[in-house]
Amino acid sequence: MTIEEVLHESCVIADLQGEAKKDVLIELVSALKKANLIKNEQEVVNVIFEREKLGSTGIGDGVAIPHGKLKSIGKIICAFGRSIKGVDFDSIDQKPAHIFFLLLAPENSASLHLKMLSRISKLLRDPSFRKRLMELDNAHDIYRSVVEEDRRI
Repeated sequence: MTIEEVLHESCVIADLQGEAKKDVLIELVSALKKANLIKNEQEVVNVIFEREKLGSTGIGDGVAIPHGKLKSIGKIICAFGRSIKGVDFDSIDQKPAHIFFLLLAPENSASLHLKMLSRISKLLRDPSFRKRLMELDNAHDIYRSVVEEDRRI
């Protein structure tokens, strides 16, 4: 499964406005709602916050991959957001997060969920790619860059 299969261009936010973890998560969930990929925003927000209670999904190097599982979806879906200013996301390196992949999976898809988390992590491991994502001008360019980079790995 590729990132292109789970990330719609309409779910890419080039300039997140949220200044706190909660605000960013709500913005990302709203993008999924606008794309008609989820029905109940509050349910998704609750699932993501429950996961965050287990430990921050801020993995360091300016990256966070909040994720969760839902009964109400039939396939893995994703939203991407970029914060120019950065957001305190309780990351393991104590630095602000700038790049966010919100990943949601059906409740019974543990294997696919873990594979997609691994794929996103691998994609964002490259410092030059993270730098490029921060320099791009708009959501379309970010989407294309993510899809192209994912094809390379």
